Amino acid sequence: MKKNLNFPVLSAICFIAVLALGCGGDDNPTPASCEDGINDYEAALNAYIADITSVSKCNAVKAALNDLASCPGLTAGQKKEYQDEVAAIDCD
Repeated sequence: MKKNLNFPVLSAICFIAVLALGCGGDDNPTPASCEDGINDYEAALNAYIADITSVSKCNAVKAALNDLASCPGLTAGQKKEYQDEVAAIDCD
């Protein structure tokens, strides 16, 4: 499989924006109750960015993002955004 080396950087920028602003122009920012999930996702993403060849670190990003998508208090749009991103990440 061909890895897209720009994925980690692009993903980091997109998710930081999504986490800070909420999804798709939604007036509902990510709730404070999801702070642990956000922190776990950021830690996993930073670890993966440091070693983009690591399949296990890529899978950790997906797992953290999937956990974040399950956070109570998210709107349906926010959950869908996170789930779509999980589906778009190819770690193989």
